Amino acid sequence: MKFLFWNIKKNPVGAILSKIVEHHEVEVVILAECPDPVAILIDLNSVAETLFHLTDDQRTRVVIYTRFPREYTRTAHSDFYLTIRQLRLPRKSEILLAATHLPSKLFGNEDPSEIASRMAAKISEVERELGISKTVLVGDLNMNPFDRGVVGANGFHAVMTRTIARRQRRMVRKEASRSFFYNPMWGRFGDTTEGPPGTYYRPGTSFIEYFWHIHDQVLIRPDLLDSFDDKSLRVLTECGETKLVGKTGIPAQSRLSDHLPLLFALTT
Repeated sequence: MKFLFWNIKKNPVGAILSKIVEHHEVEVVILAECPDPVAILIDLNSVAETLFHLTDDQRTRVVIYTRFPREYTRTAHSDFYLTIRQLRLPRKSEILLAATHLPSKLFGNEDPSEIASRMAAKISEVERELGISKTVLVGDLNMNPFDRGVVGANGFHAVMTRTIARRQRRMVRKEASRSFFYNPMWGRFGDTTEGPPGTYYRPGTSFIEYFWHIHDQVLIRPDLLDSFDDKSLRVLTECGETKLVGKTGIPAQSRLSDHLPLLFALTT
């Protein structure tokens, strides 16, 4: 099962998105900053052999399309920042797909770390209610993997190695047991990794500037690790002859988006 996440910056990217989805045989498409979900659906289905449908998005900031019949996808929770879908495919393990687009620290008064704390609690609550521990969280977190809301125990508690994640949980100050996520995006920073140095580029004038950021992330619960192949995780910079970055390797934000698409796969 192949997934694609992309913050499309409200741009009309339907044509290139359709090309990417068909080339990589993507079955689930998650978009942030999508101003016209129906137009994107039309573009996707203009080239798709198996048609996509737009799932129930309710009030969330992300839009989800799947090639699965509607009865296989159930909304387990939905609010402004977070949606959780229960995927119940025939002859496969049930999984929870959580998708989000958290607010930017650059605009507004909302701290993504604080929202991440509430969001992590909601994900754990839904897991307990449904008795499902195979969860994947994907989206634009507007934080890097090392930021407090991602790595902190009160946030997503996402660690950088599978070995640590397989411990399932840890006690925090002898007060509470917190479940882990595994965060493979730690291994995508810098020039020595496969693909670009990050998923989002932003220059600035502060004393400390990272320039490249990894705001677009996929986090995997320990019980889903055996279904996740790190090699399937790619930050895309091209599709055929179509480039998603300029000559300097920076995302082509005026033409497409300031974020790059994130591709990954699960075998369940």
